[in-house]
This record gives sequence, structure tokens and C-alpha cells, in this order.
Amino acid sequence: MTGPALGRRLFLAGTAGCLALMAAGGGVPAALRSWLEGPLGELTPSDGFHFYSVTASIPRWDRSTWRLVVDGLVARPQSLGLDELAGRALTSVTADFHCVSGWSVPSVRWEGVPVADLLDASGVADGAGAVRFESADGAYVDYLDLATARREGVIIALRLRGAELGGERGAPARLVVPFDYGYKGVKWVRRLTLVPRSGTGYWEARGYDEDARIRD
Repeated sequence: MTGPALGRRLFLAGTAGCLALMAAGGGVPAALRSWLEGPLGELTPSDGFHFYSVTASIPRWDRSTWRLVVDGLVARPQSLGLDELAGRALTSVTADFHCVSGWSVPSVRWEGVPVADLLDASGVADGAGAVRFESADGAYVDYLDLATARREGVIIALRLRGAELGGERGAPARLVVPFDYGYKGVKWVRRLTLVPRSGTGYWEARGYDEDARIRD
């Protein structure tokens, strides 16, 4: 899934769709949405999700060497293998998944490790006010303030609907924030860094609202 043509299609579909939504005040006209998503047809599987990648690729990883790092303003930095994470008692979270470009998937069941548990095990140091989540794609980052990162339901997901995550869904691990729009859910997450305050995430730098909360 690489190459210039695919890269342009993925980037334009993701960017234009979301910016059109914002400009329209919350809705994407059906004709525009159809035009935007048309090139993604072969990448839209039957599970209801659509696939977007800002780098037009899916990061490769090896189970034996992959690590999730927790560092920054912590007393005990951690480097956790996938089997270490998967061997814990996983938390199940079920929520509707909403993308700001206008599509949703109802009642998605994720299983993973609460971010709060990872923070507690690392010992959050004085002065930490936010968590920076870094994707293995080398481009995507986003932030949650510390109180939000500790909320119930915010997990590093390893499983989707009872099965290990696939590459398009963020394997081997992704952030799930069930009460926020999907752009906060960093896929292919590889590092959690405790920082003094929230910075500017990938899409926030391109005009998205820093408050991604889903409003009824």
C-alpha cells in the first residue's frame, strides 16, 4: 500500500473530507462524501471502518522486537513487549466510533490496557500535565491532558471484536479514546511520553479542533 498515487488519494480523502465537514458546520454533503471516498473503495473493508494513513503506508513490525515505551516525566521509564501487554488482564470498551468526515461504526468492542495503569506503573513525576502519543509511522502524534488520559475507557487497544488488531486498524497497538472523534486514536502507537503540557497534534496543526469531544 505504497506509492505516490495511493499516497495522494489517502491524504486528500482524509484531509479534504474532514476540512469539508468543518467548513460545513458538521455535515458532509452526500455527493461530496461519495466523491471523496470513491478512491478508497478497495481499502474500505466490510467491518465498516475506512482506512486513512497520512504516510500512505502501514508500519511494519516484528512481534519479537516490538516495544511500547513509556518515558518522559516518569520515575520508572518502561519498555514493554507485546506479550507483556497481552498477558495482562485486558479491559473491554464498547463504544460507537465516529470520524469527523461523517462516517461511524456502531458498538465497536476494543480490548486493551488502560492508559491509567501504564501511567501508574511508570510513576508520573511532578510537573507532568499531558501525555504525548507517538505513532510508528513517524509522522502522527497527538496529546491528551493527564486527566483525560486517566479517564475510564481510555486504553491502548490490542484487540478488536475479539481478535488481534489488523494492520489497517493500528496493529499491534493503538490508542482508543471512546468519547473523542477518531483522529485522537493514534494508530500504530509506539511511545507514550509524559510532558509538561499538551502540544499540537498532527491534525490540530492542520486546522482540527483540539477539543475532539463527541457532542450529542
